[in-house]
Amino acid sequence: MVTLSVLGPLRATVDGRAADLGGPRQRAVLARLAVAGGEVVSADRIIEDLWGGADVPAKQLATLQVHVSHLRRALEPGRQRRTPATVLVSAAPGYALRLPAEAVDAWRFDDLVRRAAAAGPAERHRLLSEALDGWRGGAYA
Repeated sequence: MVTLSVLGPLRATVDGRAADLGGPRQRAVLARLAVAGGEVVSADRIIEDLWGGADVPAKQLATLQVHVSHLRRALEPGRQRRTPATVLVSAAPGYALRLPAEAVDAWRFDDLVRRAAAAGPAERHRLLSEALDGWRGGAYA
C-alpha cells in the first residue's frame, strides 16, 4: 500500500517503508499531482509549474517523463517493466495519482472537514480534531 504525506514534509511510504522520492523537481511533480486530488494534470501544466518559463530545459517533456518514470519506480517497486502503472498513471493529456482518499493525508483532511460540516457538535469536534492531528508542519514542505 502506498501512502503520501504532504501536510508537512513531502513523504511517501510503500508497504510501510519510506520511498525515495528523488530531488526537488521530481518531488514537485508528485506534490503537483497530489494538489490535483486525483484529477488529471496536463503535461503542459506540470511543465509550467515546474519551470515557470525560466530555465526550461530544451527537452522539457522528456525531462518530465524521466521524473515520472523515477517516481513510478519509487511508488511501485514491484511493478514489472512495461506493465501499466496503477499509482501514478498516464491519462491524456498528462498524469494523475490513483490512490484512495485515505492514502493521501491532504485528501483525508478534506474529507474529514467535509464530513464535519454536516455533523453535530460533538462529532464535528472529533472529526476536526482528527483532521488537525494529521498536520506535521507547513503543507507541501
